[in-house]
Amino acid sequence: MADAFLDVSEAPGAGPAYPRPRVEATCEGDELVVRSNGIPHYEFVQVTPNPLLERNNEFRLPASPALADKPVPIPLLGGIGVAVNGIVIFGPNEGPVPAEEQFGDPVFNAIMDTCMGHTALEYHYHAMVQRCLSVGAKDGKPSPVLGFAYDGIPIHGPWGCVDADCSKVVRHRSSWEEVREPHQDAWDAYEYVEKDGPEYLDECNGHSHGDGDYHYHVTETWPYILGCYAGTPSGGPIRGRRRPQVSQAPPGQRGQRPPGGPAGNRPPGAARRGGPPPGGGRPGPDEVQAVAAALNKDASEVAKALRVEPGGIKPTNLAASARTLGVDTGKLIESMGRTQPPPRQRQNQAPPGEPECFFRCGQSDEDAVGCTLTPDHKVLCFRPCDDNKCG
Repeated sequence: MADAFLDVSEAPGAGPAYPRPRVEATCEGDELVVRSNGIPHYEFVQVTPNPLLERNNEFRLPASPALADKPVPIPLLGGIGVAVNGIVIFGPNEGPVPAEEQFGDPVFNAIMDTCMGHTALEYHYHAMVQRCLSVGAKDGKPSPVLGFAYDGIPIHGPWGCVDADCSKVVRHRSSWEEVREPHQDAWDAYEYVEKDGPEYLDECNGHSHGDGDYHYHVTETWPYILGCYAGTPSGGPIRGRRRPQVSQAPPGQRGQRPPGGPAGNRPPGAARRGGPPPGGGRPGPDEVQAVAAALNKDASEVAKALRVEPGGIKPTNLAASARTLGVDTGKLIESMGRTQPPPRQRQNQAPPGEPECFFRCGQSDEDAVGCTLTPDHKVLCFRPCDDNKCG
């Protein structure tokens, strides 16, 4: 597994204004351990207002992944894996800003660079381009590993064998279908439909050749990398603190899936990782009934809006559920019998030992010092930030 990661020591890097990229991978006991600084090994082109900043990341993934009894939803926001260059992989939807594209498809909304990455909390991928991560890979040949999901299962490029003997190589295709334009609430804009043919993948965007070698493939269309976890995710990355910068940069046991096939009628997966949605975790049957009664809605309509219908693997997003039901998010949370969490409070001063308006100023990051991001992607600072050109 560790051999799949790139040697970036001689790579051109993001550019002269940025730190050199760093990634190292080792197998330690039953874990694959990846340490990186989050800097791409190729030229960085800024496509969002957020700067590229160095990080101290450590990812610990299962070295011998096994398939779970049922698919597990990936988190709505945050990391789901790590690429072979040490860059974190996010799910296929964007965050809650800008307002007109809340939780939309960032690929469809054209806010990605040519390697399908961009900066927010950090530089990350929402989709993956084989040529950006593998020099020797060729179209029509089985694709190499481009990364690993947090369940330890490898993510290959788009090309793969149709069987264990590799009698034929195909470009794999997603089985998710677009049902409306995914400007906003992208998980509600796509539906998984099981399809015949060796090129089509399951709902998690993976497959097995029948020899126990389950793996994911990247695809041109949603969900691009993962639609869910086929295995059991680990605790994911251990986030290190960002490293200060002098100058601000310019703009082993794998089995086959259980009987029933990829589209089997399964109950909802485990609660998503990456923290609960506003007001709590994945809704239960009692909450579905409570919402239906409070809002005078059909229970099946509510279950679909809350993404908990039988077999559902879409991550919970109560803000999107409220929009689907035509109610305020707070009213939805109240009807579920939950308490809406208070708004996050930002720090008004830098942590001890860090200068006023530290380098993090300007990040769309809950840890940012004295700064916030408006719905139209403009950075606002709560105090002068002249040293970092913020505001």
